[in-house]
Amino acid sequence: MFTPALTWIGYSVALILVLEAGFRGYAWFRKRREAPGEEDTSFVLSAALTLLALLVAFTFGMAHSNFELRRDLVTAEATAISTTHLRHQLLDDPHRSELNALMADYVRVRMSFSTDRADPAALQETRVQTARIQSAIWKVTDSALDTPAGQRVSVPLLNATNEMFDDAERRYAAFDARIPKRILQTLHAFALGSALLVGLTLAASGSRHFVATSGLFILVGLALSLVSDMDNGASGRIVTSQAPMERVAEAIEAERQAAR
Repeated sequence: MFTPALTWIGYSVALILVLEAGFRGYAWFRKRREAPGEEDTSFVLSAALTLLALLVAFTFGMAHSNFELRRDLVTAEATAISTTHLRHQLLDDPHRSELNALMADYVRVRMSFSTDRADPAALQETRVQTARIQSAIWKVTDSALDTPAGQRVSVPLLNATNEMFDDAERRYAAFDARIPKRILQTLHAFALGSALLVGLTLAASGSRHFVATSGLFILVGLALSLVSDMDNGASGRIVTSQAPMERVAEAIEAERQAAR
């Protein structure tokens, strides 16, 4: 399971170790070779850190886009479920009661999708339950369309049901949408390379600045962990709110209880 705090610590420690290795390595080399110090290396630091900042911003934007997509699809699916449920109320019994019970079960299963994403086995079970209830809803809907009440709302009911099923598939697709591994690997390699370059540059100039540079790369580690947390989607501190689905579930359950 993804743990943001441990990820932050891991990134920070790795960057500081590489920074220290670069500083000590160049200091040892300069002492052994008796090479003169290099005073003006600030342009190297500026260029490396500027490029690192641009790359972090780029990957953060990609992670944020994926997060926004997942959040929007929760609202879209909740709206589709609510619309379908309302159109079920235009049907006559026993189809209306059967569909109300199925929709109550369906929205509970769809809510569990958010919590089960960190567990592949639980996620697969959610997929199976979703498909099973969708099949049952479709079967009852098909039967209801043969009635006079069903014929009056056949087109809007079918459209709403299809949209509800499609939104479930869109959420699965959005869950699989991640920052490409190649981009993340490049970001991590560039961050480590920047830390190494900063260490080499500081050693060349004869100035250590350990506290300042360590603080800098702790902040870089925080930024990297934030990108990873937002892109993860399955666990961590940045998760998609299920409030729209919860409100729909409460409304369906309340109506179901009132009808008893």
